[in-house]
Amino acid sequence: MPDDPSPAGLPRIRRLAWVVRALCLLGVVVIGTLPFIFWAEPLWVGEVAARTWQLDRVQLDLGSRLWGLAASLLPTSVSLFALWQMWSLFGCFAQGELLARRPAAHLRRLGLGLCALAAAQPLGHTLAILALTWGNPEGERQLWFGLGAEHYLALLFGLLLLALAQVLGEAARVADENAGFV
Repeated sequence: MPDDPSPAGLPRIRRLAWVVRALCLLGVVVIGTLPFIFWAEPLWVGEVAARTWQLDRVQLDLGSRLWGLAASLLPTSVSLFALWQMWSLFGCFAQGELLARRPAAHLRRLGLGLCALAAAQPLGHTLAILALTWGNPEGERQLWFGLGAEHYLALLFGLLLLALAQVLGEAARVADENAGFV
């Protein structure tokens, strides 16, 4: 059931919702296609492995790159899930559905997605490096696991969204109760 926000506020909310939804579509296209493009280019993979991941010896055969792609699809799929939830959340907002259970559910799932992304990114990175070095001789394989500020921030923002979803859900419950009295 759409809320009745102030007449001046709803058009701004709707404009913002359409901007965010357009950015979500852009994100889906880029995040959804980039891993396939990256892992299809052995020279690009080799350059990133050497410069960014500091790997001296990597296997760039098709099998290693396919395993690397599979590893990178873990954070990719979590990111796409989070973008879907954001798309749905702002779809509710565009329809004027503000203090309601449906946006609270999307916000909660978005928070869970960001928390999952905080774990999926370093795990995917670890598995991708392992995929590129698995074919190396013994002693030259690498297992790397690292956490960075971006993982910590994703976790914190995910937890923030979970708390806000709880608040929004409670506000929606109170709004439903109050609407029943009228």
